[in-house]
Amino acid sequence: MELQWPLILFTTFVAWSAGLFGAQGLAVLAGEGKRAQLPALIGSVALLAIGGVAVFFHLEHWERIFNGFGNPTSGITQELVCIVVMAVLMVVLFVMLRKSEGAADAVAAPKWLATLMVIASAVTVLVTGHSYMMEARPAWDTVLGPLSLLGVACALGPATFAVIETVRDEAVGRGIALGAVVGAAANAVLSVAYLLVMEGSTEAYTEVGTYFDPTHPTAGVVDMAALSPFAGESAAMAVVAAICAIAPIVTAVLGKRSGNWKLWGAVTVALAVVGAVALRMAFYSVGASVYLFY
Repeated sequence: MELQWPLILFTTFVAWSAGLFGAQGLAVLAGEGKRAQLPALIGSVALLAIGGVAVFFHLEHWERIFNGFGNPTSGITQELVCIVVMAVLMVVLFVMLRKSEGAADAVAAPKWLATLMVIASAVTVLVTGHSYMMEARPAWDTVLGPLSLLGVACALGPATFAVIETVRDEAVGRGIALGAVVGAAANAVLSVAYLLVMEGSTEAYTEVGTYFDPTHPTAGVVDMAALSPFAGESAAMAVVAAICAIAPIVTAVLGKRSGNWKLWGAVTVALAVVGAVALRMAFYSVGASVYLFY
């Protein structure tokens, strides 16, 4: 299956936006990062907007997207509902931040709002990933797909927030620092596990002989080797995805130990973004349909 760049960018940026928004909620619950909240909120909105714009390039007739919203069980409708809920919470958070502006002892936002921010962010990412789970595509039909996207959000969110805190001359709190390390570890485990599951998904296909096509009498129905993320062109994507999923654990730990999140946080974010894109590239490369075999 050819790479769908609009959807790769959509899923990556939505996960990044949700991860950063969720990290803001985590910071509020931990009583940290008040000065970084408004810049982080702007960043979350910008990332969500970029993802939203990217997805429109996937549609030949984007105006027909509204026809799909009539079906509440469709993935696109569920994604829209989650994004709207997250957008509403962003507006509420903005109002709260404006009210607390200038008051040194005021909290950035109430804990009930922070809890909703974390929940809405996680649900949005999981719903976005769930939209791609299809029985007809064995490599996609696993819960590790949505979970790997959640792992990306967990790696990107706290690390990005830590960078913003540092830029704002604010000390990175223990909650965000720990969140960055744990998020990077979760992303590594889920991403590598998903790559292994995609590798094993080729067993769902039945080896078929040749076409009964006089113009291609000896051509195989499909190249089975191409369906493995560890073979052919997909191999490089899988290797990059694995390395860039594991390496952020090291950089996040270095950031936590040294306190230099401006450097190590930025490196963690860069690696996680590259890993997320590479994983989605492998995702599309091995996303063959069983239709090819019938």
